[in-house]
Amino acid sequence: MKNPIPALCAASLLLLSGVASCGSEQGGSAAAEEQALARVPEVMVAEISRRPVYKTYTSVGSVTPSEVSRIGPKVSGRIKEIPVDEGDFVEKGGLLMLIDPFDYERALEHAQSQLDQAGASLERAERDLARMEGLYRATAVTEQNLQDAVTARDLARFQNDQAVTARKIAERSLMECRLEAPFSGVVTAVTANEGELMGPQMQAFVMMDMSTVKVEVDLPEEIYSSIRTGNPGTITVDAVPGQSFEGTITKIYPTIDPASRTFTVTITLENPGLKLRSGMTARSRVIQTVRNDVLAVPGDALIRGEDSYVVYRVRDGLVQRCPVSLGIGGDSLFEVTGGLFEGDLVVLRGLAGLKSGTRVRIAHEEGSPES
Repeated sequence: MKNPIPALCAASLLLLSGVASCGSEQGGSAAAEEQALARVPEVMVAEISRRPVYKTYTSVGSVTPSEVSRIGPKVSGRIKEIPVDEGDFVEKGGLLMLIDPFDYERALEHAQSQLDQAGASLERAERDLARMEGLYRATAVTEQNLQDAVTARDLARFQNDQAVTARKIAERSLMECRLEAPFSGVVTAVTANEGELMGPQMQAFVMMDMSTVKVEVDLPEEIYSSIRTGNPGTITVDAVPGQSFEGTITKIYPTIDPASRTFTVTITLENPGLKLRSGMTARSRVIQTVRNDVLAVPGDALIRGEDSYVVYRVRDGLVQRCPVSLGIGGDSLFEVTGGLFEGDLVVLRGLAGLKSGTRVRIAHEEGSPES
């Protein structure tokens, strides 16, 4: 009888060899699939949707306050008090400077005394005239005596009127010793000091109303007829990164600069928190035209063709080259008037080397950039 062990060993070796071969084939298939997948280009896409598209123009200007006032006293005198400093916010009617009122208080007292005296003289002249009229009716005095009494009364009335005016001037001068803010705003310059002598026509303060600011920018003459007051404008400044400020066009200058072929517009905007300060460099974006609720495609997806623009649309993992018709164009969004439909996916990144029919992998979807 033959020994069965060598035959069993041979069978076992044959089985192990078959198992190893099968495992090698499965591993090779997975690796091949990974290599094939790696050869499929990866793209980033955006979905076509309906949204507003803005046609805008950009320009650079400077921030200016809505109101600037250079303030000085109307009366002469020595400065007694300056309770504000540069950078202080002062409400309308707040005290900026007080001139020593002593001389003006005495002047008011004198003017009041003169008024009292003139009032008494007028009363006496009116009594004399009334008595003279009675005597004239009784033929006790002549007409000349009556006329003299009328003249005396008129003179006393004139002197009383002068005294009233003099008192008002003295009272006003005393009030002018107190220099007050003409509007609510920020004190940007103080050029006087306590103890100095000040007089009319001398500037002591500069105030700016920064609650509302203006930016004047130049725009190309070809859009002059399409810009209107009330059109929106957006302002950004380097000093406040990451934030924009919305305003409106409040003034359009009527002339075109023949050298630069531009015209000037004024954008007015609110300034909450006084973040915008006078003199800041402002980058403006003025909206010329708005299309609301239109199909929009990101500018990064557009490729300039021979006759029109084209995009690469992705459907079922395959790329399709699609000519598109465009309307107005904004900074990053363009109006689509033909060639695409809402919900289509277009390639934003990975356009190099793409052809119709190419299979691609979508990295991830992202929304279209804001215009």
